[in-house]
Amino acid sequence: MKNKISAILCVLTLCLFVLINVQEQTHFIKVKPLNGVLYQPEKKPAVIANMIDGSYQQSLETYLRFNFGFRELFIRSYNQYIWDFYHKTLNYTIVIGKDNWLYGLDDVINYYQSSVYSYTQNCAEMQRQCDLEALRLHKVQHILDEYGNFIFVSMLPSKTFVYPEHMSENPGLSLEPFHAYQYYPKLFDSLGVNYINVLEIFHNWKGKVDYPLYPKTGKHWTYIASAHAFDTIVRYIEHKGNMNIPNFTVSEKYEDETVYPDNDLESLLNLWRPIKPNQNYYAIAQLDDDTTAVKPNFLIIGDSYFWNLTQSVPLGLIFNCYYYWYYNSSVYYNTKYDHTDDADILYELLNADIIDLSYSPEQLYVFSNGFLPKALLYLTHDDAEIDSTLNAIAASIGSDNEAERMKEAKKLLFESPESYFPDLAGDGIPATRNSRIPSILESRQF
Repeated sequence: MKNKISAILCVLTLCLFVLINVQEQTHFIKVKPLNGVLYQPEKKPAVIANMIDGSYQQSLETYLRFNFGFRELFIRSYNQYIWDFYHKTLNYTIVIGKDNWLYGLDDVINYYQSSVYSYTQNCAEMQRQCDLEALRLHKVQHILDEYGNFIFVSMLPSKTFVYPEHMSENPGLSLEPFHAYQYYPKLFDSLGVNYINVLEIFHNWKGKVDYPLYPKTGKHWTYIASAHAFDTIVRYIEHKGNMNIPNFTVSEKYEDETVYPDNDLESLLNLWRPIKPNQNYYAIAQLDDDTTAVKPNFLIIGDSYFWNLTQSVPLGLIFNCYYYWYYNSSVYYNTKYDHTDDADILYELLNADIIDLSYSPEQLYVFSNGFLPKALLYLTHDDAEIDSTLNAIAASIGSDNEAERMKEAKKLLFESPESYFPDLAGDGIPATRNSRIPSILESRQF
């Protein structure tokens, strides 16, 4: 009897390994892919040289570890096991708070300490960078005012600063704190920069509204909160920019199944079952009837909070066109180009009636992502002068690769244009203007 059982187990084991191998080669059964950033290791070619030095065997072992059949099912099962029995996760970018509230690790670090040390060695250096960025924005705002373009900052909220009571205790971080979200408003006020502090608004709303401002299992504001917040932002633009934009009304809330990204952190846990209990509310935003309103062109540079707005607010009915420069890098809702490196920044600046620099507290340490120094440079100096300076910088770089030299030259110039154009330094507004500005204004698209 024991021999028969052993034989059966042996056959079943062999069948399982064969099934896994067939799945690895053919993917004949469709399985739900894992969420998050997936690492795909390189598998070196099976040539004699690689086999002799062992690199082929090592790469094959790593490759199979990430590509064996039904890997997704095994990982989800193990993740569910450690969640159910130990209330833990192997995803170290997520912090499990009280009552199964989820937070991003970077957000928690920024709350208890500061994200400053991810970008600089000390607070003084970060303060200097903030001072410089705010001054650049002051200059860009002043110049754009001359041409009727409205630029402002929407300082967005953060789950950790709105709902800190659900976080776990301080993990022991003790470095000197510096929070950009507290520092920038002082700079903006002193320079007269246009900005709206949505984090402060959320603090005022908390406990007074009948809907959650943040989802239990998500990182970003809820759909319904983002709609109400953007309604407030639109009214701020109307007031400060002296324009009448189409307004919208947000309906009463209703409970519904969770819609991504209200569960974007939970999805990274890669579990079999959703976390419960968990309630999510939604609302419908409808455009108000106002025949006197004018649809402006809208350019937004910022972080991932904007994605909720694309689903919760009828942006296409409010604006003539809207373009999203994601961290001033990838470009969305614009068929002309995919990356900001390919954009004519002067044209885009002047063609946008409204420019919004939209950043949450954790991202303010990289505020504008290089947009402001480049915008200031092209608003004040001719393209030929800029190109000539780029060529001179590239020529001074010791490299045989021309493309690499130009890439490094652009990095040096666009990160610190004041080093190469002294008139951009200091507190004063530069007097010169790019000679292309009149022709661009004449061809503006409305």
